[in-house]
Amino acid sequence: MNGIDVSYYQKTIDWKAVKAAGIDFAILRAGFGNTAAQKDKCFDAYAKGALDAGLGVGAYWFSYAATVQEAVAEAAACRDVLAPYWGKFTYPIYYDYEYDTERYVKSQTGRDPTRAERTAVIATFLAAIESFGWRGGVYTNRDYMQNRLDMGPLLPYELWVADYGASAIDPRAGLRQTTSTGKVPGIAGNVDLNTGFLDYPALLRAAGKNGLAPGADFASDTTGTVEIARYAVYTVKITGRDVTLLPGTPGVVWPIRCRREGNDTFWHLAAVGEPGAETGVYPLGGGAKIFTARVK
Repeated sequence: MNGIDVSYYQKTIDWKAVKAAGIDFAILRAGFGNTAAQKDKCFDAYAKGALDAGLGVGAYWFSYAATVQEAVAEAAACRDVLAPYWGKFTYPIYYDYEYDTERYVKSQTGRDPTRAERTAVIATFLAAIESFGWRGGVYTNRDYMQNRLDMGPLLPYELWVADYGASAIDPRAGLRQTTSTGKVPGIAGNVDLNTGFLDYPALLRAAGKNGLAPGADFASDTTGTVEIARYAVYTVKITGRDVTLLPGTPGVVWPIRCRREGNDTFWHLAAVGEPGAETGVYPLGGGAKIFTARVK
């Protein structure tokens, strides 16, 4: 799986071009520090664009925490920023504690944090994120793993390693950041590139993390928000179980089962509501929202 991680510094992104270039997932900077006011300026636009383009999406939060108490506050701020994307993000939420964090902590406390303190801050943030229902992970690099952290307390969480060399990395790593100077259509300038080794959408759904329905045995080719011109028809493909689509608000779209081909079911959605009206589309019988339909 091919991925990118981005923040405000990438500015405007053409997510459809990114998807067409073969990018499967994006890890977005949600913010930094201990208040929701420190949300990344582009986070919401990036989240909407990536989801609408059909990418898998996760997030990271940059740490400035000097103590475990501050780590708890950062986790709460991250939770508040992520709240609108409950049930939508299919990749973990990573905590980014690195050299800039250490420099900031030293500027505030007058000393370098110890290995034990760094580890405790990261473990505390991730335990809090997990308690909120999100799947947590640590973003780190080879130097940190070998010399600056105790990886033992971090074993319960996902691992994302920045390693630009050709040598083998920790076999637990689900993601590997391979370069900071990648080029991807739809993004001006450099962008971080990543390789994914695990099927996080399936793993997180099976575990019921991130608000995803556990045990789901189907997948839709439509996620995020889809706009349908009034009186026009949009076709959705459901792979796996033959799911019946049900709008959360009647009178916005009218689902029409078209056909079943092998393991795929095709549904037509006719937009019959007023322009601007939208509704979530759910599987009949209960379950997480599959996507949102909006009348254009």
